[in-house]
Amino acid sequence: MEEKIIKRLDECDEEEIKELLIGRKVKVDEKNDRLILDNGIILEIIANTGCGGCYSGWYSITKLNEVDNAITNVEFVCDSETESDDDDTSYKIFVFCEDTRINLLQVDGSDGNGYYGTGYEIIVKEVKEE
Repeated sequence: MEEKIIKRLDECDEEEIKELLIGRKVKVDEKNDRLILDNGIILEIIANTGCGGCYSGWYSITKLNEVDNAITNVEFVCDSETESDDDDTSYKIFVFCEDTRINLLQVDGSDGNGYYGTGYEIIVKEVKEE
């Protein structure tokens, strides 16, 4: 079986991410930083890679959680610790099912000087039979 890339999304593509998640259950493949939807779609999570010589733009995945019930709603939260250039930022995707709020994905890091990017990328894949 081969994995085919369908599209690439980032933290700004909230509507598209929401469309992928609503009505789905989610399994976690922590070894490969992936969420696997019950329809076989794979969401590979890639935290932003920053500067090679400083902390600017470096992010890491701090939470990946399974959801064993159909997702009924999705909420996106971006928190910053302070108002300085050295902000620590946290991108979170919360999902709701059966009146429960679950932190599905969290990526934490710092934009630093802003030149090296922010957040995360989601590579959406489907498995194709060979």
